[in-house]
Amino acid sequence: MQKNSRDKHRTKNNRNTKIEKEKRLKKYKIIKLIFKLFIFIALLTGLVVYAFTSPIFNISEVRIIGNEEFEDEEYLKLSGLKTGENIFNFRKSKAIYNIKTNGYVESVKIRRKLPTKIEITIEERTPSYLIALEEEKFAYINNQGYILEISEIKIPLAIITGISTKTENIIEGNRLENNDLERLQNVIQIINSMKNIEINEELSKIDITNKSNYILTFEQEAKEVYLGDVSNLSSKILYMKFVLEEQKGVPGIIHLNQEQVYFSPK
Repeated sequence: MQKNSRDKHRTKNNRNTKIEKEKRLKKYKIIKLIFKLFIFIALLTGLVVYAFTSPIFNISEVRIIGNEEFEDEEYLKLSGLKTGENIFNFRKSKAIYNIKTNGYVESVKIRRKLPTKIEITIEERTPSYLIALEEEKFAYINNQGYILEISEIKIPLAIITGISTKTENIIEGNRLENNDLERLQNVIQIINSMKNIEINEELSKIDITNKSNYILTFEQEAKEVYLGDVSNLSSKILYMKFVLEEQKGVPGIIHLNQEQVYFSPK
């Protein structure tokens, strides 16, 4: 009985000793992990401080790619980036936002090319139509209805009249209102149909006041075309071309907005 009692006591002591060892080992591992984490944070902090302060990472070149409408200097000025500044010490999102204040800019991508170069890739919009404004100014717009530029220069593009967008909202970088955007999609269909038979360059104006009757003006021919809506568009455009050629030099109106199409001289 006495021997069994001693054996039990010894077993209990061994178990307690094992538990104590496991606790000490676990505590050691935690301390070791904390120490490693502290070293990692210290190294990371040191690297960040070094990256933000070392002249090794100062910008030496900003390269602009994809621009045609504006020179590199224009986009560089908008970005706010300067050579000699630290390559990490600017926010991409802010630089992109600043560049996109230019109405011609469709999209911007900025890449840091370590250690010292930055690459800005720009996709520009292309003007497709004009809107005549007061004081002999014109708004250049693209196929998506974005207002790219307000200028006194009349470039050789068709003028869209009859828009409903308020004058105070025709600002570079803005977009036409939804009502005009809907009509603009129809205008694009009309222009594309005209391109197919190569008469689009003769077009001077498109009146979009009434989407049930788009009015096209050919100033050189002194002719107007009452097109109607965009139904049966291919047939209408073919007939329009025929009349333009058949009645060349004769002022008048081509009526395509009725069941019976005809030409009435002025």
